[in-house]
Parts: sequence; structure tokens; C-alpha cells
Amino acid sequence: MPLIHINVPYSMLIDRVDFAIKNRINPEIYFSGSDLDTLKEKEAKQLAETLQQNKLEVTIHGPFMDLSPGGVDRRVKEVTLDRFSKTMELARFLKPKTIVFHPGYDPWKFDGNTAIWLASSLETWEPLVERAEARGLTLAIENVFEETPETLKLLLEKIDSPRFRFCFDTGHHNVFSRLPLEAWLESLGKYLYEVHLHDNHGTTDEYLPVGEGTFDFDRFFGLLSKMNLAPVLTLEPHEEEHLRRTLENVKKYLAPD
Repeated sequence: MPLIHINVPYSMLIDRVDFAIKNRINPEIYFSGSDLDTLKEKEAKQLAETLQQNKLEVTIHGPFMDLSPGGVDRRVKEVTLDRFSKTMELARFLKPKTIVFHPGYDPWKFDGNTAIWLASSLETWEPLVERAEARGLTLAIENVFEETPETLKLLLEKIDSPRFRFCFDTGHHNVFSRLPLEAWLESLGKYLYEVHLHDNHGTTDEYLPVGEGTFDFDRFFGLLSKMNLAPVLTLEPHEEEHLRRTLENVKKYLAPD
């Protein structure tokens, strides 16, 4: 079975690292803004060493609440850049395969004006990607409120770096997208680096176990196979019981290595 990552908040992982080791959980560590403010570097380094000694691989999910990398308010963007930069600094010892960030585009918030969002986004992402290239890091932007892949494709094309990729979120697509899976993968498949797996019934972001909502996982994994795409797979359970059910439900989609 391919290696699976599981989203875990940093504070929870610190408290339950023994559980992660026992259950062979390769974490996608989520750092909130509060985590970044209160984090003790010695403690984070110790966590990294423990995970590495136990041969558990890491990805990182950066903070997103209140942040706007493509926003028009200069001070909000300064805070956003600071949060993202501090997240990237943690890669010095955590050594993640990828760092996932939210691009911050909302068609309602920006009144559909993609040009303003794109110009502002480039000011944020260009220096971050340059830093990622110099350090051998891969950043991935995740679809959240996007109704189509258009804005993400514009940003990925403008940056045009193998260190700036796409993370497809199944649950967000099921709630917010106006276009089918085929359109997203045809548009962004060549940038696809990671997938977040969770489910819902298409109205709210419920974070249900895979196969317990209405997202078409059969079709999705069929498309990945047809297009020869093998992204990093990350589960996003919000309850321990959901983790167990997701791990069981996802087995049928994962061919043995």
C-alpha cells in the first residue's frame, strides 16, 4: 500500500507522538498562527528527531485563518507573509516532502476580480518560491473556495516553478466547485503534487471519512490512474473514529507498491 499521510495539528502531535509512532502515522503537521507564536524550537526539533528516528515521513500544512496572500490590505499581507515564512523555517529540521498553503481566493470576497488577486498574489508568492527553490522545498497551493481551476492555473503558470505545485482537496471540490473532476485534472493535473482526502454531502465541509458522503472517489481514483498521476495522499479526519473508518474505506483505491 502506498504511504499515506494524516493531517494532525501540531499541538496534538506533541501530546500524542507515541500514538503516531505506534500506529505508523506519517503526519501532515498543521501549524496554526497560535502554534507559530508559542512554539518552542527545542520542542519542535525533538519532535522532528523522534519522527525521523522512527522513519515517519512529514508534510506540513501552513496556517490559513484570517490570512490573505492575494489580499489588497498591505498590513494583512505582511502578516500573511510572516506566517508563511515562519512555517517554511520549520522545514530546516522537520524536512517535509511538501508544505501546503491556502491561496486565499474567494470569488465573493474579490467580487470576481481575478486580476487584482493575481497581481497581489505574485508579490507574496514570488519571494516565497525563490526561497523554496534555494532550500529544495516544494510548496503546494490548495483549492478551497475556488469554483473553477482558473485562478489557481493562472498563479501556477505565472510562477512557473517545479517547486510550486497544486494540492487537490476532494471535500472542498465537492462543496464549492462548479466544474467536474475531469475539468480540474485536465487543467491542473500536470501541477498535481498532493491530494487531501475527505468527504461531505456537497453542502458543508463536514470532513467525513472517505466514502461516507457524495464525492465520487471511484471516478477520482480512476482518473488519477488513467492520467498516471501519483500524488502524495493525505487523510483529513477530524475525529479518531473517522480516521479508523477512512483508513479502512480507502484501502480499495490503493494498489500495493
